[in-house]
Amino acid sequence: MANSVAIIADSKNGKTYKKEVSPENLNSLTGRKIGDEVDGVFFELPGYKLKITGGSTNDGFPMKQDLQISGKKRILRTYSLGKRSKIGYRKRVTYRGAIIGPDVAQLNLKVVQYGPNPLEPETEKKE
Repeated sequence: MANSVAIIADSKNGKTYKKEVSPENLNSLTGRKIGDEVDGVFFELPGYKLKITGGSTNDGFPMKQDLQISGKKRILRTYSLGKRSKIGYRKRVTYRGAIIGPDVAQLNLKVVQYGPNPLEPETEKKE
């Protein structure tokens, strides 16, 4: 099983950070939903609180907050060509549910509470 990736958004400085998530930590997150707050210990960030905002599967299907399931589902979406347009089209699209499972390859998170250590990785200064 390959490692998953966590993309952590920092609203203070507008940057995002990429962290590897081990399969053991991903298994402990199984069953959580989009919108839940998780502890930063799962991502080697003690003291941080993170909110799950989305993600995608190994196959590339995005997670959808409205689907309260753990698997994939095909939905008929309606796309319009304007605010009051009567023209448009409908398309069947595959989404993954909002509940985290073992097939999640990427998790999108947002920092809610900051911890004592900075998010930015230490960069070695060459002199």
